[in-house]
Amino acid sequence: MLIGLYPMPYILFCPDIIKHAKNKHLLSLMNKNFKFAAILSNLQNMKKLLIVFFCLIFSIANAQNLQLHYDFGKDRKFCTATLEMFRPDTLGSTFWFVDFDFDFPGKPRSMSAAYWEISRDFYIPALRNIKGLEQLTYHIEYNDGFMAGGQSADSMTAFSYNSVFFTGIGYPVKIGNVVLSSMILCRMPRGMDIPDFQFTTVWFQPLWKDRLLLTGFLDIWSQDKIFDEDKKEIVVQTEPQLWYMLTDKIAFGGEIEISKNFPVGPNKWEFIPTIGLRWEF
Repeated sequence: MLIGLYPMPYILFCPDIIKHAKNKHLLSLMNKNFKFAAILSNLQNMKKLLIVFFCLIFSIANAQNLQLHYDFGKDRKFCTATLEMFRPDTLGSTFWFVDFDFDFPGKPRSMSAAYWEISRDFYIPALRNIKGLEQLTYHIEYNDGFMAGGQSADSMTAFSYNSVFFTGIGYPVKIGNVVLSSMILCRMPRGMDIPDFQFTTVWFQPLWKDRLLLTGFLDIWSQDKIFDEDKKEIVVQTEPQLWYMLTDKIAFGGEIEISKNFPVGPNKWEFIPTIGLRWEF
């Protein structure tokens, strides 16, 4: 999901479906609804592929920040690394991020999941000279990833997350000194007959002479109910973050992961804190 029109880092974490993988009931639901990808015989093969992928990302663009979070959620207690890049240009802007979870069996824990989002906003030439519409953008996005699990580092089972395509429009909404980069999107999960909707808004607000940084996002979307595909449910996910800038490049802080019906309902409201470090490139 794209920050929109502003040349600033965008703090966003992937949908936490990875972080709920310890739940046996959820694993059975995932097995039912997400395509089984592969049985991998050696963890080293996955590591090599991820290293290659990581290097390719660095060759495409310079990352703006790298974050490392420790999750205090029940039965979660592992680290997640997030690499983000936001780049504006004369045609619009590009954003991507990659999440890596470190929860594979063994000590020290190895990589257990990877998730990727990439999106692009385009200015609309016909509207660039119309006051009030000059910052309206056309948005496209792709999300995908996989999770690995097993009893040891010698063998594991890998599941592919269902890829999702998005298209829609974006517009910056200003409330006081805060700018909310907001999008209304058509959400198209792979294999679904009827598209869903999604509303996304993102904020980035320096405070206290730029020593504090408030960032985060709010997603609200519709999806098929897991046990009744003819009916829909509403999912809410938001992750407000607070960072204290130790230097102009390094920050200490964390986030609260708040969700309802995530990744699938019925699921009660959840409030999960993290603590982390952030390094600006």
